[in-house]
Amino acid sequence: MKRIFGTDRGFTLIEVLLAFFIFSILFITIYTSYSGTFKTINLTENRMELYRKAAIVLERMNEDLESSYISILPQGSFGQPAEYTRFHGEENNINGQDAGTLNFFARVSPLFGDESEAASGQLISYSVIQGEEEDELVLLRAENPEFIDKTEDKGELVLTDGLQAVNFVYYDDDGNTHEQWDSDSEEFKGILPRRVSIELEFLNYENPEAPLKVMTSVAMPVK
Repeated sequence: MKRIFGTDRGFTLIEVLLAFFIFSILFITIYTSYSGTFKTINLTENRMELYRKAAIVLERMNEDLESSYISILPQGSFGQPAEYTRFHGEENNINGQDAGTLNFFARVSPLFGDESEAASGQLISYSVIQGEEEDELVLLRAENPEFIDKTEDKGELVLTDGLQAVNFVYYDDDGNTHEQWDSDSEEFKGILPRRVSIELEFLNYENPEAPLKVMTSVAMPVK
């Protein structure tokens, strides 16, 4: 009887290396695809959160401005200086970054405190300070009763952080634009702007050269 031997044998080193090479390519391809997908998801979620925050901020500012008015108090009433009787928007900058400020009266309910304070109106102030990071700005909001007692100043609260610029543009009755507005000036004596445009630029950490911009335009109360 003739004995037949099997032909099975082990893998050669070249075959093992080739299999490892193919496996590495597949692994890298799958990993790159998944990591890119997760990066896109995280980027989308971060932007959605930013726009959600921006929408809340602009809604608050829109409500304040739609309720604004020029105080009928003469200068010096109740011991108040002239600055508390006007609508005052001013251009400013912090380290070369636009940081506009705005002060005005509005008939809005206070976020904190007695609802009865709304009957006399609130002095609303928007200001900007330097954030923790070098290029970061923080937008602050303050509210105080019209007949403000300096000993009871409620201070400022953070409206939003992570900003790169804050801009206000004011429109007069003829549609002309102004970078500043002072209702105590000869040009705008005792009147509100017809419309106020707000632009907020948020820091874009993925591309610092392309900040994320959000804008709104608020129609002011008819005089």
